Amino acid sequence: TVSNNAVTDNELCTADNQEFYLPQCCFWTDPLMAEASALEELQSELTCPVCLELFSDPVILECGHHFCHVCPKCRKSCVRKPRPNSLLCNVVDSVRRARAVDTAAGITRFDPEYALLKPEEREPGSMTLDPDTAYPCLWVSPCRTSVQVGKIQPDLPNNPERFTRYNIILGSEAFSSGRHYWEVEVGSKTAWGLGVATASVNRKQEISLCPEDGFWTLVLRDNGKGASEYEACTDSEDNLLYPSKPPRRVGVYLDYGRGEVAFYDGGDMSHLFTFCDAKFKEPVFPYFNPWPIINGRNREPLTIVAPRWG
Repeated sequence: TVSNNAVTDNELCTADNQEFYLPQCCFWTDPLMAEASALEELQSELTCPVCLELFSDPVILECGHHFCHVCPKCRKSCVRKPRPNSLLCNVVDSVRRARAVDTAAGITRFDPEYALLKPEEREPGSMTLDPDTAYPCLWVSPCRTSVQVGKIQPDLPNNPERFTRYNIILGSEAFSSGRHYWEVEVGSKTAWGLGVATASVNRKQEISLCPEDGFWTLVLRDNGKGASEYEACTDSEDNLLYPSKPPRRVGVYLDYGRGEVAFYDGGDMSHLFTFCDAKFKEPVFPYFNPWPIINGRNREPLTIVAPRWG
């Protein structure tokens, strides 16, 4: 009798002392595992990346991402006009794959209503900063949600996690799956950087803030002519951005599975930029850079805040 253990294509098997190769089409799939995977995929598609609840009257932004029309957390509504989007297509595909699971061995067919009963509970705004990664002149608030530039702290240990060349600090939680959204108050700062960074980025030597070096970032910085400019730090040379107004809050959206890192004006959810098709092969951390103080300016902190609507 052939074992039900998983094998690879053309793997050598034995039965009654006879050797043979088991073809790929004979592989056995556990229907319970397939159904669980389909349910998880459906629930992920139906979860708002802002409030992290199941969608409530979802709307689509110009960039193609979707959010709740009425946030179930604060009950405020988004006034943007809904547009057709790919959400329903993704959900239908998930449903079709789940319904393809047979009822063999008494397994109940996929029930979409049951899938909506227990969404993953995650509170937005719970992100914190990791002081052990902070450049020595960065001062972190006691609640670990705010960081600003100050005097060098000479007695800090030069631990492996700490950045020692640039004004960088990372979030305390690594992401290796799922969709995540957070907002940062930048206020009237004249320079800053936000985004994500892989766990293995170089923290001690010169780097670029581009995907090639493990960073997916959006920055506001001095252009050397007395003015500031927004730039998406891609692997190409120039990617300047021109928002209709300077954002005072910046939203960062990470879809790890799809390799997307998107940025929004947290005030009106207008789209700023999206990195697509990132090939994440390791966990990523939220990235924060309050930038140096320049000519006495840019002293304000970067502060993680709870997302809001309205």
